[in-house]
Amino acid sequence: MTQKIVLCGALVIFAVGCQGVTSVVQPFVSLKPNYTDVPVEDLRALAGQVEREIAAGNRNPDIADRGPLTLDDPAITQAIRTRAARYELIDAFRSTGFGWEKRDSLIWIIRSSAYKESGTRRSRDRDASIVLGENNDRWTIYERLVKINNLPPASLSAVQRIFYEARLGHVKRGQPYENEAGERVVK
Repeated sequence: MTQKIVLCGALVIFAVGCQGVTSVVQPFVSLKPNYTDVPVEDLRALAGQVEREIAAGNRNPDIADRGPLTLDDPAITQAIRTRAARYELIDAFRSTGFGWEKRDSLIWIIRSSAYKESGTRRSRDRDASIVLGENNDRWTIYERLVKINNLPPASLSAVQRIFYEARLGHVKRGQPYENEAGERVVK
């Protein structure tokens, strides 16, 4: 009887925690970027400026609108601020060789025996927390950018890819990333 109650409680917590969260499913979906309804050059310029400001650690950037695109949204502003504050930690983690930029525009942890041996459980928990926060902020920027600029939902993959391309300019020598063929390479 106790096991049934615990199991039911765990299922309820899981269901409530995941309800309405679109980001849970999206990382498992791999779509080719749809650039049809996206002002590509404006988005590239905007993504480039956002990533430059974040890499510079600028927590209060003044990013101008680009063509029809705007970032005028409190959630995007907060996500940019926290990404800028976290940038040195992300950069240091990528430099260990255990964190890499994937084409889906998220950072991933390379879980290997070498990673497990390189630190403590506490340091791995800290890494996971940093990566989770970074990826959540990235998703916030991508999803809100699509929503506030009335871009079609299918353009989300194009937004992700353009931000990924902008971020590659800030990947330093010796840091891993995913190339177009889906292989892990080191810059």
